[in-house]
Amino acid sequence: MKDLTRSKLKLAFLLLITFVPITMATFAFRTATESGGFGSGTVNKGNFILPPADITDLGMSDATGAPMFTSFEDLVATLESEEDYVAQPWLMIFVNAGTCDAACEERVFYLRQLHITLGKNIERVRRYYLHADAAPIAAQTASHFREQYPSMGIAYSSAQQLQQSLAAKGVDLDLTAEDYVFFVDPVGNVMMYYDGSHTIEDIKTDLDRLLRHSSLG
Repeated sequence: MKDLTRSKLKLAFLLLITFVPITMATFAFRTATESGGFGSGTVNKGNFILPPADITDLGMSDATGAPMFTSFEDLVATLESEEDYVAQPWLMIFVNAGTCDAACEERVFYLRQLHITLGKNIERVRRYYLHADAAPIAAQTASHFREQYPSMGIAYSSAQQLQQSLAAKGVDLDLTAEDYVFFVDPVGNVMMYYDGSHTIEDIKTDLDRLLRHSSLG
């Protein structure tokens, strides 16, 4: 019983120190005006997911099929003390179902360029290419990614599972028609996404603002 109580207190403490700054950052992000103040209008370019989905809803696995992420609650449950908690980065996940064609390759390239422009904040963000297809990623494509984008992680998922999980959160995707970019905050909340209508400049504008208003990651 004591261990259970201690675990609950530990979880509550970590949720407090992580959730509050992110909540404040989200509030500031949604109400910030172009002049830098705060007003009634939102300035985000991407689509908010409210309430957010969880990182596990994306069903990301490695090449062996092993899950790559657990929920924040499960992560906390494995900690012996608050000092064991290591802050996680923000994630920028590019989701593609099928072959990575020229348009897909261009998106991957410009997302890398966006990442580079973050300067001192570059370590606060991790990029992933999420291959959401039953067929394995082409060996040539995987080799090309490892050579040209060594800092980009490669993950795998099921397009059907991903679409169903996010549909339950009110997000309707069509991975047969277009690719998507997702932002995941440092506690595993999938909180914003972009489709083909959004430019790299749109994504960068939002990411810069999120990093500016959040002390986490």
